[in-house]
Amino acid sequence: MLDWLYPWTCSLCGLASGNGTALCNGCSKRLTRLEKPICLYCGEPARPEAAASGRCDACAREERAFDFARSALADTEENHRLILDLKYHQADYLAPALASFLDALWEECSLLHQWGDWALLPIPTNEKRLQKRGYNQAEELARALGKRRNLRCIQPLERTRGDHVSQTALDARERDMHARSIYRLQREWAVGKKQIPAHILLIDDVYTTGATLRACARLLKTRPEVRTVGALTVLRASRPENPYQ
Repeated sequence: MLDWLYPWTCSLCGLASGNGTALCNGCSKRLTRLEKPICLYCGEPARPEAAASGRCDACAREERAFDFARSALADTEENHRLILDLKYHQADYLAPALASFLDALWEECSLLHQWGDWALLPIPTNEKRLQKRGYNQAEELARALGKRRNLRCIQPLERTRGDHVSQTALDARERDMHARSIYRLQREWAVGKKQIPAHILLIDDVYTTGATLRACARLLKTRPEVRTVGALTVLRASRPENPYQ
């Protein structure tokens, strides 16, 4: 009834979306997806010669923490605008539409079919940013994806108090060092009052260097009950050939 009285309009073209989300089917179809081949570990589009080995150059150098990562959209101006609106312009209503791109990854990634009992874990944000924004965009994406896939959301991780540094202000090496220091298990999960599931999908809006996802995966895998940690993001940010330059 509410959709009939107040129909959804598309955030890109301004016309009625017709599907109960903030993106119409036409605009959704023309958004640029990641091109294949991709690295089978991190999901980065890879050169054909590098793709033969299954890993991009960066993953051949970096420590393996999560088991796999996949992103839905390429880093174009239009896609980036949607993420900026979700993240900084109070456009949490975009989450269900953007979660549909995460949902579509099940059609492309056979690894997602290995387990039916995935738990979705949105990357936590710091308290200052949460109070200012009023929501965590990763959590909004996870909830929307959970409804689509009938998967539960959990949050055993938290940011350390007093951490107000934005990852966007750091280079790749600084991101990696910073990410290792700012996440921890919440006490009730750390002492075993709540049991962490065996198969976890980390959910975030953007994969840049992968530092945050690696840090969270590394922390989760200190728990003996955790067997698989994957990562899904809406956008794959472009990065230099050497992410530590």
